[in-house]
Amino acid sequence: MISKIKQAVLDKIINFRLKVISRQDRAYDFSEQLAKTEKILIIIPAGNEYSESMQNFTQKIGRLFKVARVSTFVNSSLRKNDLNWLGVPNEKYLKIIRDEQFDLVVDINTRQDTISSYLCALSGAPMRINLTTGDFDHLYNLHFRVKDDSKSTEERLQNILSYLEFLLNNKRVKA
Repeated sequence: MISKIKQAVLDKIINFRLKVISRQDRAYDFSEQLAKTEKILIIIPAGNEYSESMQNFTQKIGRLFKVARVSTFVNSSLRKNDLNWLGVPNEKYLKIIRDEQFDLVVDINTRQDTISSYLCALSGAPMRINLTTGDFDHLYNLHFRVKDDSKSTEERLQNILSYLEFLLNNKRVKA
């Protein structure tokens, strides 16, 4: 269990670092960027990495981005030596993620969490998508929201796939 003091320090440091990052974002032509996508990171919620909906989503992303390499990440895969004393990925681990030079990060956690959002923001990926809205929305720069909050996770995942497909096809038509 993390102490209250440690949690307060963690919140302050992460919030400051993430605010600095969000100010550095620039405008993108998402259709154009998606057409050039070669490396994708999908952040999957812990405990659901083997669920049918998560596996199907990962496979469909692979089919949608035929030439891209798709990698997955689950918070529970982090080892103690991958974390700093505050419990977030350390610089060595973040360097490994940044060195991959992901073009697209898709966070499909059903609730935003600090580690996933932190990793997404510090990944260096120009396009970052999240499944659900929350405190860290400012870190994600491509949002596909559903009108009805009662939509299931599967419907939300399908929504992301549909919009990505639309953007990819939109670029292919223009070219």
